[in-house]
This record gives sequence, structure tokens and C-alpha cells, in this order.
Amino acid sequence: MDESGSDAGGFNASQVRAELARLLASSDFAGARAHQRLLVHLVERTLEGDTAALKESMVAIDVFNRPAQRFDPAADSIVRVEARRLRQRLEQHYRDAGRDAALRIELPKGAYQPRFVPVRLSTDDPRTRAQELAQRGHYFLRVGHETGHRKALSRYQAAVAVDPTLADAHVGIARAWLKLVNTNIEPPLPGIDHALDSAHAALKLQPGQADALALCAQLEQRFRYDWPTAEALFQRAIEAAPVSPEVRHAHAFALMLRRAYAEAEAELVVARRLDPLNLGLRAHEALLHLYRREWDLAQETLEALLDLSPDNVLGLALAANVHWLRGDAEAALAGYRAVAQQHPNLSIGAAGCAMVQAATGRHTDADETLAALRARFQGRYLPPYQLAMVEAARGRRDEAISLLTRAIDERDPNAVCLPVDPCFDPIATDDRLQALVQRVLGIR
Repeated sequence: MDESGSDAGGFNASQVRAELARLLASSDFAGARAHQRLLVHLVERTLEGDTAALKESMVAIDVFNRPAQRFDPAADSIVRVEARRLRQRLEQHYRDAGRDAALRIELPKGAYQPRFVPVRLSTDDPRTRAQELAQRGHYFLRVGHETGHRKALSRYQAAVAVDPTLADAHVGIARAWLKLVNTNIEPPLPGIDHALDSAHAALKLQPGQADALALCAQLEQRFRYDWPTAEALFQRAIEAAPVSPEVRHAHAFALMLRRAYAEAEAELVVARRLDPLNLGLRAHEALLHLYRREWDLAQETLEALLDLSPDNVLGLALAANVHWLRGDAEAALAGYRAVAQQHPNLSIGAAGCAMVQAATGRHTDADETLAALRARFQGRYLPPYQLAMVEAARGRRDEAISLLTRAIDERDPNAVCLPVDPCFDPIATDDRLQALVQRVLGIR
């Protein structure tokens, strides 16, 4: 079965993986690392049609690290014992916290191939209606862009109105607000406050939910610049769901923003092993190389990403940035123009064009590009961080520092990148810039 969504017992792969992620993040699986690893292995191998990997001996080797040459199932019953315990854990979960799930992952007795079973629920039940709305929210959030993000937020809010105890819907509201802010559709304030309120509401309902913990951690770091609180939340999320690619991915990105490159790389390796075709992971792997100033590796990683998804906006923007950092101004300009043309509702394409134009002495062109950008974004949030990139490229230190200060004060979602962003290398020795870096790192 592939990522396009082939059937798995009437469900597509993305639906099964969504239920798997929900299970891993649930309190019933918190800290149960062996059962998390076993469940991920069994589900993923089933989705991929790799029935050979579901044999007892292969499970013992791949999941429980038994030696291939010496494993004797007659003498070592670990797979049978843990499979029985996993089956009991799944049954208990679906009797209690997961009783309203529309899809259940079951492990039949005497087998290691899980079944993906639909559950018929009464449409008159408020919980069922709320979950249906939340599922629609998940779909719209994956659709992306402004329409998708706004529809997702609306469906999650409707789900909470029907059933305020549905933690998944509160997490969805927080994610939708974060998407709206990160894409500059809504200003950071009060958008981030709404996201934090919803994430904390989810944690009150399910204190051990890994998704909510990781989301709170991201919000604390990126917008409150509170790394100690964020890292404590990340550790709780990892403890609750150590084999969740989403949690590992979020932690990796947080670490790279703090220049903890080796630790970030280790987390990316874990996340990529769990979810090898995740495009966001590939983009952040390229970003890690970029932050390390490894231009060749960044470009190679981006080429692989764009081979899979030619219109990936983050991949296109990063590829243009790598061209610029490698000294190929014309390729960078062409790349940023492509981003601006394909994604006119995002400011990075035009801001990138203005940055390259300013740095190469085409100041009139840069001014015209910025004027058109400001006119197009009239009434919408235009990130001061991106404008600071242009001023830094132009050599205007005072203007760049002023815009960066505004970005931090306004909680511009880009501001957290300041400690690692190569675009500000030309003014890195300025004491005022270093003071701003310390603010973003949370160093008082």
C-alpha cells in the first residue's frame, strides 16, 4: 500500500495512520514504548503489504532486537507475550478513551496482521457529530492554503460547540490558528493566544496527550521564547509517544532553531525512519543543512523533495534561498518569482525577490517590488522579519534592526529563526542583533 491512499480494509492509508497517531498520543499508550514500537511495525508493514515482516521471527528481530541467527521462538516467547498484551491494551483503549473512534485497529488472536475495522455510530449522539466535524477539520487542514485553514478552524469550533470535552477538536483549533498565523493570513496576536488557549484546553481534558503537549511546546518556544517550558513539554510528549514522527519532527525543528544541530539531526533520523515520505520532514532536513551553511547538501535534499512534490512552497522558497546563499543571484530571483507567481497569497516570494534585487544594486526594482507587495497585503499582516531581510541585504543596518525588533515584539512567526538564519550573516557582528538573538533564545 502506498501514500496515495490505497484501501486498507475500506480505509485509506492516511486514515489508518491518523488513527495510529491518535493511539500513540493517547494516555493508554503513554510510556508503553515496546507496545508503541510493535504497533507501528505491525500497522506499517500491513499498509505496505510486507507480510513477510509480520512473521514471529521477523518481529522479534525488527522490533525486539533479537539476534537473527540465534532466535528460537520455542525458547523465547517475547513476541507472543507482547502481542497478547498489546491486544489487551487496544481492547481496553477502545472500551474507554477510544470508544468513539470511527476506525479501530485490532490485533486478532493468533495473528500479527492487524485489522482496520469501521465502527458504526449513531448520528444522533453529540459525540459522534462532534467527531465527524473534527474529521472534516482534519481534511481541510490537509488541503491547506487560506480556504482550507479557515474551513478547518470553522469545523473544529463547531465540534467544540457540540461537545466541549473532545480534546481532538481543541488540538485542531490550535493547529488551525497556528497555520493561519504561520502563513500570515492572520496576525500573530491574538491568533497565537487563541492557539495556546485551545492547546491548554486539550491538555486539561487529556493531560498525557502527546499531540497537545508537542503543540504547546512549539507555541511556547516560537512565540513566547520560553525554551525551558517548551523543552519540558517536548520531553513529556516524547515520553508519552516516543515513536510518533510528528512529535520527533516538532522537537527536531525546535532544536535546530537553537543551534543544537547534532541533536536535531538525531531526531530527524528517528522521524524519517518512522515516516520516510513526509514532505515536511524532507524540507526541514534541507533547512538543517542550510542553517549549518552546507549549501550543497541543502540543494541535494531539496532536489529530492521537489522531485516528489514540484510545487511544494517551502521547498521552492528554500531552493531559491540556497541559490542566493551560493551566490547565484539570477537563479535565486527566478526561484522567488516562481514562488510569488504560484503562491501570491504568501509574502516570501516577493520579499525574496526584493532581497536579491537590493543586494545586487537594483534598488529601484526592489522598491517597486516592495511597493507592490505592500499594496497587495493591504489589510493583512506583512511580516516585518521578511522586510528586515531586504534591508539587511541593502546594507541598511539600522532599518533591519528596527524591523527585527518589531518582529520580535509582534511575535512574527519568522522571528524565532533569527539565531540561525544566514540571511543576517552580513550584520551578525552588530551588538544590537546579538541582543535580539538573545531575546529569541530566551536568554535574559
